[in-house]
Amino acid sequence: MNKIIFIIAILISCVFKSQDVVIDSLKYHADYILTYQSDSTDLNSRKQENFILFIGRKKSLFVSENTFKRDSIRNEVVKSNNLSGLNLANVPKSAFSYRIVKDIPEKTVSFYDLLFRTAINYTEKMLLDWVITSQKENIENMECGIAYLNYGGRKYKTWYSLDIAIPEGPYKFSGLPGLILKMEDEKGYYKFELSNFKDVSKQRSLIAMESRLFNGTSATKQQYLSAKNNYIDNMGEELRRSGIIIGNDALKNAQNRERKKNNPIELKP
Repeated sequence: MNKIIFIIAILISCVFKSQDVVIDSLKYHADYILTYQSDSTDLNSRKQENFILFIGRKKSLFVSENTFKRDSIRNEVVKSNNLSGLNLANVPKSAFSYRIVKDIPEKTVSFYDLLFRTAINYTEKMLLDWVITSQKENIENMECGIAYLNYGGRKYKTWYSLDIAIPEGPYKFSGLPGLILKMEDEKGYYKFELSNFKDVSKQRSLIAMESRLFNGTSATKQQYLSAKNNYIDNMGEELRRSGIIIGNDALKNAQNRERKKNNPIELKP
């Protein structure tokens, strides 16, 4: 019983420490579908997940749809001061807990993630060496330009809009003359496709992120990757520190599931 009370206390603390940090005013909303294969040796690991790209005047936020929904529910609980309203049962967990903020004027990309309950982030310069060609193709009756990119150990073909002159796209990708409509690596392991785009500037909405993430521990990219690997190796200890008891078999299964994700979008730092 004491362990249960302790775990509930941790959850309450996490929820009520979460508040929004405003990143920018919202101008455009874009939805992307990611088709990916997390295990390069297993075709059954091929899955899809929906993402949202919030585009502001100077910054953008890229986040999975389910992560955004769960954040929104937690934020409503904070605003109403009603813990009984915290019901995440109907919102599936995302395989991608990160949030990515691009700062166009500063030409930086900030990556925010949660490793269990620890918020960690790193910032890097936008160093994308696009090869823009004279090729043109049509996607859903929209004329697209074609560009190529080597990034993170993968080679991508990219289709960008010739009509939507917004230099944005999914994940960390930006800097083309138009909005990225489709992007796929040459092996077909990762493919982003735009499914919806709209101008929402008249709604006068804001782009925001939870303060626990925004104000987390700042690190280098390599430190983040090392911390992620250490978390998987020491998962049992991390859970025990939080008062969560897990059997050896369940722990091994959880660690094996994480280790089978041998095909991240960035193969190289």
